[in-house]
Amino acid sequence: MVSSLELIATCIVIPFSFFILQHILLSATKDEPPFVKGPFPFLGSAFAYLRDPQQFLHGLQKKYGPIFTVYIAGERMTFLADPKIGNRQVLNNRSSLSFLHFQQKYSQTFFGYTKSVAMDLDFQQKLIHQINTVMSSKPLLAEITQTIKTTYLGLIDNSRYAKCNGEVIDLYQFCRYNMYYSSARALFGPGFPFEEIYQPYLCFEDDLPKFARGYPRFLNSKGYTEQQKVLDELGSFVTDPSRIAQSSALIRSLYDICMASTHKSPADIAGFFFSVLLASKSNSIPAAFWTLANIVADAGVKAEIEEIIPKYYIAEKDDFDWNELQKVPLITSCFKETLRLYGNAVSTRQVMEDFTLRVGNPSDNNAKDMRLRAGSAVLMPMSMTHWNPDVYPTPMKWIGRRFMEENQGVWVHGGDKLHAYTPWGGGAYICPGRHLAFEEAVIQLVYVLSRFGIEPIKDIPSFVVDDRYGTGVFRPAKSYHVKFTARTVVAAPPQ
Repeated sequence: MVSSLELIATCIVIPFSFFILQHILLSATKDEPPFVKGPFPFLGSAFAYLRDPQQFLHGLQKKYGPIFTVYIAGERMTFLADPKIGNRQVLNNRSSLSFLHFQQKYSQTFFGYTKSVAMDLDFQQKLIHQINTVMSSKPLLAEITQTIKTTYLGLIDNSRYAKCNGEVIDLYQFCRYNMYYSSARALFGPGFPFEEIYQPYLCFEDDLPKFARGYPRFLNSKGYTEQQKVLDELGSFVTDPSRIAQSSALIRSLYDICMASTHKSPADIAGFFFSVLLASKSNSIPAAFWTLANIVADAGVKAEIEEIIPKYYIAEKDDFDWNELQKVPLITSCFKETLRLYGNAVSTRQVMEDFTLRVGNPSDNNAKDMRLRAGSAVLMPMSMTHWNPDVYPTPMKWIGRRFMEENQGVWVHGGDKLHAYTPWGGGAYICPGRHLAFEEAVIQLVYVLSRFGIEPIKDIPSFVVDDRYGTGVFRPAKSYHVKFTARTVVAAPPQ
């Protein structure tokens, strides 16, 4: 008779042998991108990717060029670092590639979608279309930004900092709280449970890498606990029509679509609103901070912008000409440079059917076709383009004037021709909040510099990469302490 020990050994050896054989047979054909299957059965290159994704991917980019496929935990993932190919052949391809099918893998764990919402891609597409419609409407966007201005200004003018003199503060926490509150109130209205959600949401943000990498609950118990607190508060929020009625046109219209569908339970709506919260806060707020922080740290740029701001102050309105401020080349350049350096998103698509990419210049004899397999994924980490020294000399240094016209060919080499600036993704799923994110950064920059004299105490902190690679705009590695002194004159009269 077969002993229990032999039976157990057989049950282990057979499936393990299957994985070993499967790994040995893993390969790519000549018409596919270079293939890195890694050393481990099933896991492939998972350990190298999780340990240091930036170093791992950038090393492969140097070795294989702008396109290669990596086998990770049972999936073929093709990484693409050529934005020209990405924009023309990937991001705009809706027949062979799908953003929603890729997102579907993570929407329940990452956003807290209910299963019914996660499976209904047509419903999600309808909601995304509505977001694009509202966020591309200048009047509706103006309503949101006006509330942000009023709220942000009220927060700082009525805070303990309004009369401060040389008070040391953590600029990141200052910016994070004020912009989060202002933006949340502008979108969700005065009835939004901000204080109840703020700390749990920050804890969830801290554990974003664990959600992105699919950690099981027992290894991410705190993250799931804090996420559920936010979902519970959102569930209570959406059950009160009076609070929804006070929210922005965006939230009201999304709510109406949900209520007209089969996905109208508080859990259904809360899950989608959680994704709106994540999209509108977890990238734009750190981007606004880094814009201000780097300007404060660069004495020359800071002095020039402090001279510019009063020129756009309208005394009779006691307000600024925001439209003109957003056109100031130096301010625009600083924001673009911030997203180039600190932007950390990944454009993703699921390959729905075999299709072919034309790699290289079509007029070049070296250009060739590369086939991507159905079931695989295409990922385009923006840092693989934005940190390319051939396009952006000294890529890891923030240079506020980099994108000004006179520096084209100096600090940017062929960027427009190569389509090498892609902080918002592209195609049908280009970030719908890109205009709002810029306006938020300008609002914070102008109000803070016009209300306070700011003196940096230490060098600006570095940003954390490690396991946060690909999970949104980078966070600072530590606090950024500065001295705040309230100005006696907010802005000079127009000259």
